[in-house]
Parts: sequence; structure tokens; C-alpha cells
Amino acid sequence: MRHHRLRQERWLHTRISGDLQEALKREARRRRTPVSLLVRNVLEGALDLVEDIVEDSLAIARRSRGLGGSAHRAEELSDVYGWQELILNRGAVCGRCETALASGAEAHRGLRDRPGPPVFLCATCIGRLRTPAAHRKENAS
Repeated sequence: MRHHRLRQERWLHTRISGDLQEALKREARRRRTPVSLLVRNVLEGALDLVEDIVEDSLAIARRSRGLGGSAHRAEELSDVYGWQELILNRGAVCGRCETALASGAEAHRGLRDRPGPPVFLCATCIGRLRTPAAHRKENAS
């Protein structure tokens, strides 16, 4: 029954230098963890880091090309049918006002039917959504 495990783990075989092997063993001993777990954690961490860098780079590229204009932002948000409140685990940018949202900040993620990059709103922009349009016009007068 060993092959009926709950986790679908796979083996990955690779060649490494003797120096890297010794460094991995030293670090595993220091952390008091098996080398295989250390390697798995390092790989997962590296992939998460690359994903964060790519997302941040795309956001920077959009802003630097002038695509952060209000027409583009409205288009990005046009298919959002609702907003889910959450606490950010990593930084993001408000999809409407481009305010930087830090890790640990309260934000709202746009829910949509089509796939695509996540879009977030800051508390100020969500507050504007909650204010009925007629009320906004009265206050502007």
C-alpha cells in the first residue's frame, strides 16, 4: 500500500558538483532537516521569488509605457463583477489609482470570469465604489 500515498510526490534526479553537495549537507545539518527537504524548500522559494519578480516587472513596465492611464485602468476593471476583501501576503498596486499596497495591507481583489492577472483596489478606491454615483455628484457640486 506504499504507492497509495495521499501526496503525489515525484523523484527528481539531477547532477550537482561536489562543492554544492557539501554546501547542501552543511546547511541541512545547520537547520536540522533532511537534505531532500532543504532542496525542495529552496526550489519552491526560488519559484515563488521568480513569480513575484515577473509580476512586479510587468506592473512597472505597464506604468513606464504610459499604459497606466485612466482609460486603460477602466478597461482593466470593466469585467470585474465584484471585489473580495483580503490581507495581502505580498505587495501589489491599486488597479485604479496605482497606490502601492504593501504586504500585510488590506486590499480588495477583483473577481472576474476570464483568466488574467489579478487586479486589486486600495481601501480609498473601494470606498469610492461604495458611495452611490448620485451622492458623489451632489458632493461635487
